[in-house]
Amino acid sequence: MATCAALLAATAGSAVTWWVTRGTGGTAAARTRALDSLRPASTGYASLRGAGAHRSLTVQVKGLPTTSGYFEVWLMDRSHTKLVSMGALDPDGKAVLPVPENIDLREYSVVDVSVQPYNGKPDHSGKSIVRGPYAG
Repeated sequence: MATCAALLAATAGSAVTWWVTRGTGGTAAARTRALDSLRPASTGYASLRGAGAHRSLTVQVKGLPTTSGYFEVWLMDRSHTKLVSMGALDPDGKAVLPVPENIDLREYSVVDVSVQPYNGKPDHSGKSIVRGPYAG
């Protein structure tokens, strides 16, 4: 009985380790933070990796709504008044986006993902899906 319990615990631990590291190239040190859902069916996660000129923002969102537009990733300040467009999610709801060295991450500490129409306007649509601080 004890051997069976130990085997079950080892299997569960291996499964959790695999799940945590599968999207990070095998490095368990990568952390993500859940973003606040601003739409009941959507969940998102974000993390920042690297330093200096080699920083990247990784975002993943599940449960995206149907749209004729696209999903834009933004960095914003805590007051949600200053925004920097970082790029778009791919069709699977994922993005790994370079973060320019001149962006002050102490000021731009929040990630926002919005639904954007194809209308030629670069402004935020005001229709956010998920938002919150990123890990890293």
